[in-house]
Amino acid sequence: IADMVGTRAMLNIAESQKDFDYDAFFRTYAAVWRRIGTREFEYSCITQDPHPLHYLRTNVTLQQFDKFNETYEIEEGDNMYLAPEDRIMVW
Repeated sequence: IADMVGTRAMLNIAESQKDFDYDAFFRTYAAVWRRIGTREFEYSCITQDPHPLHYLRTNVTLQQFDKFNETYEIEEGDNMYLAPEDRIMVW
């Protein structure tokens, strides 16, 4: 939930900026969570860290937002598509 709230706050700020580059924003967001790890590392994360794995913190968080789907023209049938009625809206 914290990832979604933080992302929502950043997107709210972006809406007030003229000619905001959403592609750059989403690519940078993904780069922050980009990781390469061994199976042992991922197992350690799954069993000892309360947070989701890094790729989930990126993909699941971003697919909740209309602006992400609009930016990349994601539509039904695409791997990153999540129907609007299935998206989680916090506050």
